[in-house]
Amino acid sequence: MRVAIFLLFICCVPGVFAQDFSFKKLDLEGQPQGSRGVSIADLDADGLLDIVVANQVDSTLMLGNTILFNNGNKFGRIPIAENKVQAWSESVHTIDVDNDRDLDIFFTTQFGVPNLLYENNGEGNFSASNAGDLTSDLTNSPGACWCDYDLDGDMDVFVVNRDGEDDNLYINMGSGKFKKAASGPWINNNGDGRACLWGDLNGDGFPDLYVANFVVKNNGKFTGKHRNYLYWNSPKGEFIEQTEGDLVEELNASYGVSFVDYDSDMDLDMYVTNVSISDENALYQNSGSGVFKKITENGITYEVRRPSKGQTWGDFNNDGRQDLYVANGTEGYPEIQNFLFAGHPDHAFKRMYNSLPAIEGHISAGTASGDLNRDGYLDLYVCNWGGEAEPNDCYINQKQGDNWVVFQLSAIASNSYGIGSWVKLTASNGTVQTRYLVRETGYGSENAPEIHFGLASQEIAKVEFIWPNGTKQKATNLVSNQIYKVIEGKEIKQVGK
Repeated sequence: MRVAIFLLFICCVPGVFAQDFSFKKLDLEGQPQGSRGVSIADLDADGLLDIVVANQVDSTLMLGNTILFNNGNKFGRIPIAENKVQAWSESVHTIDVDNDRDLDIFFTTQFGVPNLLYENNGEGNFSASNAGDLTSDLTNSPGACWCDYDLDGDMDVFVVNRDGEDDNLYINMGSGKFKKAASGPWINNNGDGRACLWGDLNGDGFPDLYVANFVVKNNGKFTGKHRNYLYWNSPKGEFIEQTEGDLVEELNASYGVSFVDYDSDMDLDMYVTNVSISDENALYQNSGSGVFKKITENGITYEVRRPSKGQTWGDFNNDGRQDLYVANGTEGYPEIQNFLFAGHPDHAFKRMYNSLPAIEGHISAGTASGDLNRDGYLDLYVCNWGGEAEPNDCYINQKQGDNWVVFQLSAIASNSYGIGSWVKLTASNGTVQTRYLVRETGYGSENAPEIHFGLASQEIAKVEFIWPNGTKQKATNLVSNQIYKVIEGKEIKQVGK
């Protein structure tokens, strides 16, 4: 009773947890079930963001992987082409593998089925692709992360595998064919990967690699929690593993990781979600040179013990500060609520208890965000898998009235979608926001391939772009409440509102 009174009190007192988020659940016919990961992207070049869902499959639930095409009024469900392959998929990725400027689809798979790649014809029609080693290796792969790690203009991929099986780096040979790297510090490292992520963590211009591992097993039996891995990239494309520090020494049952500049100082910080309820989720602050400090006095790092998996960052109320949504859930803990944390001016976060995505009880996995109805506010998609048949949730943001801006990057010399670019926005009141374009978020999922800023009541004073190859651009004549296409080294043009 005292807890209930306390929660009622903190939800209602002005300035404590004011109602600043509003979402409505979208009723999607034929909503996928038993889902793990989701990717949000425009697959058919109509300007609207579509949804791709990775589903687990068993003898009683033969759903398969699914596309939900956005037609502006509702989403139409279409199974992936040649879906006779009954694959158990956990992560899904929409990425331009062949540099033809449309997004192809990649699923990681497990239990005897090779990973799956489907090529886009530019109009949202997909066909299965033979991509060399990437689609012929038999691996047990819960997750992957894409990046132009060698800065040659095309996208490579690192795939994490479970139960001590070697992780693999697949190098794009330039035509959508991939060759497995023969060496690397991940060989014989006995990981149990669930997620991974690329990002330039030390500011030297070369993307580094972090792997979130789950547990250690001996002869198939659980023997303890696992440490995570950090591999530093070099100008020669060689990797060196870091083996000291909290980032790689702590033993946690990790399931997800995101890189985010939560304190707007132009370096990548890290948030790791852990699935054991005895572990807190972890926030690591970057010094700017790749030296990380574990932050414990923050609302997203203490008293939130849950089996956390997915996460997505974004300014969900357009107040100019990033917020965080965390998806929770595992066996034995039914009706677990997910977390919504509101960003505050001092880079702190406060948990919100009165917004729909954080009230409903689910067993959730991956989650991602994007502006699905093109109103300038980020929406949420959540994968649920409780009882192997729990429907997913699509939450449409109902907030109105604040300014915003969206940037869609189109590279010339860099990879086609500008993955690995920095964007720095200075508002009319002098406040600064930063974003680093990385698609993968948390566990098995990807946010939309565009950069969204909330502006509250402010306008745009200046925007600076730094592309993966070091090219810089600047704009001072942009207005709010617009979608801009930014072409590397050339023009910035309005494409929507």
